[in-house]
Amino acid sequence: MSTPDPHDAELPGVVSSSAPYDDGWVRLNRDELRFPDGSEGRRVWMELQFPFVCNIVPVLPSGDIVFVEVYRHPLRRWILELPGGLGEEGETPDQSALRELKEETGLAAGRLTRLGLVNVDPGLLAHDTHVFRAEDCSGWNPGHNDSDDQIRRVAALPREEVERRVMAGEIIHGPTLIALYLDGLKRGA
Repeated sequence: MSTPDPHDAELPGVVSSSAPYDDGWVRLNRDELRFPDGSEGRRVWMELQFPFVCNIVPVLPSGDIVFVEVYRHPLRRWILELPGGLGEEGETPDQSALRELKEETGLAAGRLTRLGLVNVDPGLLAHDTHVFRAEDCSGWNPGHNDSDDQIRRVAALPREEVERRVMAGEIIHGPTLIALYLDGLKRGA
């Protein structure tokens, strides 16, 4: 039995809660809170209506890392990011990672390693992201695309080129940067 965290008693109480938007895919929540000192505050946050998210660092036998180029409407541009996506009900994070890898890149992983669990932006989003490395990947096809996810191409980049693009601000996707960081920690780089 674990010892209760004494800071849990300091959590604010929810005075009222509403969901001004819910389309079955994402819900926007608005909570009015009362803090232990008596002050009040409002929090607005998004909740994905899926059990979790996964991101994958796919590594080809050459050592190159596979990225997808996907349109991100809030930025009004195409960006490079690692493959990943939403877990489905009844699916484990490992199963989701293998499915998303195949759908988005056409690759099959020979070995899947769990790198960690993160929450990308807990001030705004309520969901866990499971991060994996997929090694011994087969089925590489640079012409693969996934128009259902607005992916227009896949790209294999040497690790040095990935690092150059990160440092130049050309790879900006937060979950991708987190996954690359966790991958580097696991590899001892």
